Amino acid sequence: MAVNTLKTIFWTFKNIKSIKNWKKRQFSPPSPEVIKHKIIINNNLENCLWIETGTYYGNTTKLLSGISKKTITIEADKYLHENTKKKLRYLKNIEFLYGNSENLLLTALESGLNYKNVCIYLDAHLCTDHIRQKNTFSHKNSETSILNELQLVEKYLQKFEKINILIDDIRLFDKNFQNYPNKKLIVDWCDKNQLSWSIEHDIMICRKL
Repeated sequence: MAVNTLKTIFWTFKNIKSIKNWKKRQFSPPSPEVIKHKIIINNNLENCLWIETGTYYGNTTKLLSGISKKTITIEADKYLHENTKKKLRYLKNIEFLYGNSENLLLTALESGLNYKNVCIYLDAHLCTDHIRQKNTFSHKNSETSILNELQLVEKYLQKFEKINILIDDIRLFDKNFQNYPNKKLIVDWCDKNQLSWSIEHDIMICRKL
């Protein structure tokens, strides 16, 4: 049996439950993690630094480690930070930062200036630990810091040759949900900075032209 066929069978077996659940929801967002991971892989840049806001339990962090030269992940919840840092300690190209993305994103960008390309996965928007059934560091009136994050990124757009910015949970930016801004503000930010943008499932992708 061909290697690609075996890989397809393994992938299907591994992800069949989440795909079936997604089908029951008529493929409505949010997409299963496996779909989001595929979008991340498809938007990876060669020999790049990945910066992730929202480490959570590290599934995406582990994926990023495998496709990047280096991954910097930021988590504001102490339990999640320590738990995932311990779990993924064998992956030597991950740097774990503990604190708020508004404070540490600038640090991550500054430390990555020796890379030509950078990818940024902004996913620290819904601050709930669904496994422990509890809120993490934030509350509904201040959950997403996306506009502040983009202001920080803007300062470094010209420092890198290529930049891909992936904003997760984009469905929540059009529904007057908690303190989430309207998606148009993000589109305007892209236009102002001459970035192209597209949406794949529940992720908005902004690219430096």
